[in-house]
Amino acid sequence: MTLNAPVRQDILTSWQRCVVAGLRPDRFQVPYQADFDEDGPLRWAAAPILDQVADELQGTGVGLLLTDARGQVVDRRAAEAGILTRLDHIELAPGFLYGESLIGTNAIGTAIAQQGPSVVTGAEHFADALTSMACAATPVTDGAGEMIGVIDLTCDAEDFNPLLLPFAKRAAREIGDRVREGVNPRRLPARSWLSLTETERAVAHLAGQGLSSRVVADRLRLPQPTVRSHLRRVFRKLGVRSQVELARVIEQGAARVRTIAAVDDTRERIERDLHDGLQQRLVTLGLAVRAAEASVPPAVPELKWELARVADGLTDVLRDVREISRGIHPAVLSERGLEPAVKALARRSPVPVELTLRVPRRLPDRVELGAYYIVSEALANVAKHANAQVVTISVEAGRGVLSLSVRDDGVGGADPDGSGVTGLRERAEALGGTLKLTSPPGRGTSVDVRLPAAAR
Repeated sequence: MTLNAPVRQDILTSWQRCVVAGLRPDRFQVPYQADFDEDGPLRWAAAPILDQVADELQGTGVGLLLTDARGQVVDRRAAEAGILTRLDHIELAPGFLYGESLIGTNAIGTAIAQQGPSVVTGAEHFADALTSMACAATPVTDGAGEMIGVIDLTCDAEDFNPLLLPFAKRAAREIGDRVREGVNPRRLPARSWLSLTETERAVAHLAGQGLSSRVVADRLRLPQPTVRSHLRRVFRKLGVRSQVELARVIEQGAARVRTIAAVDDTRERIERDLHDGLQQRLVTLGLAVRAAEASVPPAVPELKWELARVADGLTDVLRDVREISRGIHPAVLSERGLEPAVKALARRSPVPVELTLRVPRRLPDRVELGAYYIVSEALANVAKHANAQVVTISVEAGRGVLSLSVRDDGVGGADPDGSGVTGLRERAEALGGTLKLTSPPGRGTSVDVRLPAAAR
């Protein structure tokens, strides 16, 4: 612990606590407990925040860690193999305890000891084994203000940036907010299959069939540790904790797909019956009445007027049937594709629509139909509830993903658990996609959807 610069008071105080605890700088042994709460409320609340922060830290050589209130690591994220190796070397991994009284001055343990943020760099660590590292940590608190864990960012000492502490504080604050909102792991929404990579999807499907990691590794020609790593990420992304739950999620998703497909097939059949049956009969009757009207002698104008009235009525009924038919299953979608179908929806909308459409090629039928109904229902919700002046619709396809958004300038405040939004979300998730609703009161509503969509 040789320092050329003055030592901060919080570090000196920490060193004094370490000496009193009987620690020695040349001795470094990190306790490990296999029994830790990896599936508890803290980790569940933190999972989406950790995912987001880990994505933001890619390429920085920084490891992200979550510990409980004792300093035991319950989750760890690091994108680069180099920092993972360094973390493993100092045993900064799930299950290991980094309390200050156990291994000396370090950001995790010192943040716990002083009940506040801590930065420890290089030789400020008490243990010689940690002097090549730097870390910034801050506590996570619950609704009562009690510390329930710590967020830590660790990197090589030479790569340390003072901005890591504000980064950690932001993550801790967001996790604390989720804890205070009462996040229940049983109620967390399952994430979309769109968040999985192709390899993760393959692993998930095989594991969901009850196959062991060894068999999955053989089937996919992957090392068994790699399969286990993929499976852990699948569990985290889909919000499940076992292969049994994974199988249930897969089956539920498949059931939704079958149900929606059956409904869509029924809609298409009804639309076809209306077009080929009722509409054709109405057209024929209308022509017959017009012919009869033309043959009426001038001496009976009342009869001619009555036949004209009947013909006009048949035309109105035919128009209504065509409108109903379009609502049940849009023929223009099947015949010409998504762009013309969305343009037709925009023309019929009672609220003015601004369109951006970039779908250069036809997409799978289910994707086109799903996107059409999502836009159609979103427009209907705007007309009924939003009191909006304009709607902006964007539909773009690229790199195997169809992105669509429907945004209005209305009153906002849409219920994310309402039946309309739930139906849209279920349709998006049945196609392996995601739906995000943003609707602050007084600031309009935005429905943003992403669907996997390889071109035909």
